[in-house]
Amino acid sequence: MMKFFRSLLLIAIALAVVYFSVLICIDNGDWAYLLARAFGYEEKYANNIGLLAIAVQSLFFTSDWFYTRISGLINRRLEKSNGINRQIYVGYKAGIEFLIALPKRTILFTFYLLLIVLESIGMIEKAKDYASVIIFIIAVDRVTKIWPEEKKRFKEFGNKIKKHIENMENN
Repeated sequence: MMKFFRSLLLIAIALAVVYFSVLICIDNGDWAYLLARAFGYEEKYANNIGLLAIAVQSLFFTSDWFYTRISGLINRRLEKSNGINRQIYVGYKAGIEFLIALPKRTILFTFYLLLIVLESIGMIEKAKDYASVIIFIIAVDRVTKIWPEEKKRFKEFGNKIKKHIENMENN
């Protein structure tokens, strides 16, 4: 019976971690909108700020770097815990591992494609705002992935130019 309770606790905590992560991501856009309106922004600009808040936090929530840091923190806490606290940390760890395993950016891209299709067939009126957020996230992901290679090529080019200039001075 105790094994069943521990398993149920682990599943409940893991689901709570996933649920609250999604809820926070969605809710923060609303808070950013409300703050922007409170600071006097017009409705359309406040909406853009809300969408930007969703985009920025989505970059974190879809980033393996973010979850690696959280997982490291949980692992350190897990080593020091025992009893019910240990089960709670194991539940946190399971929730985070689920979020790590989830193809987050693929889901975003699929959602983006679905928005385009739904807008094209007239089921939704305007998908542009959310599509912009998703494109921003995917674009930043691609840029951060290709940046190291581009930086390396640019440095190699710079070194070639430097050598060429040095050879010209010696001749």
